[in-house]
Amino acid sequence: MLSYQHEYHAGNHADILKHICLVRILRSLCKKDKPFTIIDSHAGAGRFALTDERLLKTGEADSGIKKIMNSAGRMKNLPEVIADYLALEKSYYDQDLYAGSVELERLFLRKGDRHFIIEKHPQAVAKLQMLLEMPLLRNEQETPAEAKTILCNADSYEQLNALTPPQIKRGLVLCDPSYEDDSDYNNVTNSLKMVRKKWNTAIIALWYPLLARRKNETAQMLSALEDYSKLGTMPCESFRCELTLMNPNDIPEESKAHLHGSGMLIINPPWHLKEEMTEAVEFLKTKCGFQFR
Repeated sequence: MLSYQHEYHAGNHADILKHICLVRILRSLCKKDKPFTIIDSHAGAGRFALTDERLLKTGEADSGIKKIMNSAGRMKNLPEVIADYLALEKSYYDQDLYAGSVELERLFLRKGDRHFIIEKHPQAVAKLQMLLEMPLLRNEQETPAEAKTILCNADSYEQLNALTPPQIKRGLVLCDPSYEDDSDYNNVTNSLKMVRKKWNTAIIALWYPLLARRKNETAQMLSALEDYSKLGTMPCESFRCELTLMNPNDIPEESKAHLHGSGMLIINPPWHLKEEMTEAVEFLKTKCGFQFR
């Protein structure tokens, strides 16, 4: 759906969960010298201004990235996965920016790696084209990216099918649709089944919203993908991690369309990712006090 603009939501609690998980997967891929492929199926604009009037209007970054950045220095026993993510974001945060998935992915690229980003929204495409000409903001310990990012201005699901399997078959698919279009639930299910069938060594990371009015669609999508991951000649594990900010039973009827949390489904996860994300989510809930405004 071309009406969705992530500028209203950048750096919110859902982004925090998604990007902590993404950074950890990318860090895992970089442990080996072998090249990898990243396919980001719903790229968005890649970099967001925390001073954008749309973001200031919703205030979602205040209870997300701003909240955790402002309190991180006072926190004890900060989990490594959260500390790693915040260290990457800090160079952007210090300039009133938020690094989205595309920018985080670019920070990890090395010579020989392949990076495909898919986006169809005209405004997001234009911003991505400018972004890819900009230097990365990184700390002194990070080495510059040597791989080229390929921007695909196309339908996410059709292009995902066209790109799979990639020439370099070690890597990640990140799928993060808006879910504003009712068809997204079926499209995600069918597309990621296709990815799993054609590229069964890939790590698949799917973000999904927790919405009271979409409970059945979400459950069906997740169950179908979990079941499918167990089939074929190379069955694999999968797990979910969810950051729930409110009991859905306590949500007023007029607010049923609002997020009460979000989750990540990881198929073929890296070693120890499940334990690390479980620790991170618990820390966000108990130590960071993530909750609705």
